[in-house]
Amino acid sequence: MAVLTFFSCNNNSERTEDESIIYVQLDDSDLFDTEKFEILAFVPLEMNQYNLMGLDIRVRQSNNGIYMMDIGMRDAIQQFSLDGNYVGAAASVGEGPNQLLGLQDFQLDAQGDLLVLSSLGDQSKILKIDASGQLSEVFTTEYLAGSFSLPSSGGFLLAGGYNLPIVTNRVVLTDASGRIQSAFLPNDYENEMLPMGERNFYESGDNLLYTEIFNNRIYAYTAEGLNPVVEIDMGKYSLPDDFWKVDLMQGFSQLQEQGFATFKAVFEDDSHYLVNIHIQGNDGSIKKILLINKKTGDSLYWDGSSAEEELYSDPISMKNGEIVFLTYHSVLQDKLANKLPSNLTEQQFDYPVLITAKVSY
Repeated sequence: MAVLTFFSCNNNSERTEDESIIYVQLDDSDLFDTEKFEILAFVPLEMNQYNLMGLDIRVRQSNNGIYMMDIGMRDAIQQFSLDGNYVGAAASVGEGPNQLLGLQDFQLDAQGDLLVLSSLGDQSKILKIDASGQLSEVFTTEYLAGSFSLPSSGGFLLAGGYNLPIVTNRVVLTDASGRIQSAFLPNDYENEMLPMGERNFYESGDNLLYTEIFNNRIYAYTAEGLNPVVEIDMGKYSLPDDFWKVDLMQGFSQLQEQGFATFKAVFEDDSHYLVNIHIQGNDGSIKKILLINKKTGDSLYWDGSSAEEELYSDPISMKNGEIVFLTYHSVLQDKLANKLPSNLTEQQFDYPVLITAKVSY
């Protein structure tokens, strides 16, 4: 895999008294020319009638392969080899042997075993599926979680969001048996809110970032706890000032009317944060992807909504200066035409492709 080279930016981001937080004005970020991306690697993912998925896919990788979950369906976790061949459903929802009753999130532990979060009623279960496909329960907790992660320090981080009256702290840390050890981000929302089913945790090696759908701060989890590291002013797409005071449905109506921005994904390496921002409203949706320099706070963006940028609209990981994007064969066919490698052939179904890119000068 090749190294992604970054450069410093010249916009005027700002810092306040809290020097531990980078403050970014979305409207002040400089436009990045995506022609500077050079695609280095393609991994086509085999699609057939048994594993068709929509466009909103959660992807995780380990030494054992590539794992994907359709966020809209949440009915299975599909496994692929590292070169993209379809292995089968590593987990599925149903009432049969070794099936899950529900599926919210999944992770891969240090041994390569698949861990899944299944939340029903007012309880959450963490279950393990080993290489032979056997399902076993790790623990059950009365904390109702929508997502989870495995911090390098041990235990489990569970996120419950603003779901009142069930969740009193938006994040908790448990030990290996599910006993809560620490709680973070008190849930002081005054009205009842439904679970959002969002992804909250983003792993980049041993680094772990946390985001929330109605929060413009990005948090890092470390030995010191869960603390904000980036705050982004979304400009006209920020939450209305009275959002937290009005009824939930009225608040959503206001958001749809003016448009609002949420974090789609966040990753980091030693020098930069990579932030995918999803902006939606009555006029449709767009994406803005930011590269934020950790040292200077300066930022660059490219627009993921225009036809020219579809190759780079969905970053799924960032490691050691490398960015992997999820795109599709049809997009590559349209953008690259006769430059496609020989292994990207026409198939019965359109299929996802993982591309690795670097910046060229």
